Amino acid sequence: MRRTLPEPAGQRVPNLAPMVDVIIVLLVFFMLGASLHLTTEGVLQTELDPRSGPGEGAPVEIIPAVQIALEDVDDGRSCNIYVTGEPLEGNSFGHLLAYLRDRREAGADPTNPTVIGAQATVRWNFVVKAMDAAVQAGFKNVQFAVSLGGSGRLSP
Repeated sequence: MRRTLPEPAGQRVPNLAPMVDVIIVLLVFFMLGASLHLTTEGVLQTELDPRSGPGEGAPVEIIPAVQIALEDVDDGRSCNIYVTGEPLEGNSFGHLLAYLRDRREAGADPTNPTVIGAQATVRWNFVVKAMDAAVQAGFKNVQFAVSLGGSGRLSP
């Protein structure tokens, strides 16, 4: 049996597979880390006429978000209720619930924001009653306004 001597170090060819693996890992790392803003490039801002289109059906009415405002009356003993800037007919939380249910039946999206704003002197139980009415009417995105803006006076 004849033994062969190992080849001299100068004639060995290194294995390139681990180096290729490392380069591919680095390539994937840098590709995932890069932010490519190609989605907004070349997009034109347009507003289409709602009466046009494939169906040319009836115009679509978009029902805006519901805004409920509470105004202090009699040093916190009561409050006035405004819905989308208008005084609520009946000025009670039962009437507010009926109004919100009517809005839902008319097609208001329950995921649209329902914003409740109150003056700083309005008691929390009135704010909670307004929130309860919105939740009972089926609205899922009830939010609270940080401020009423302007002077803080709620006027229609």
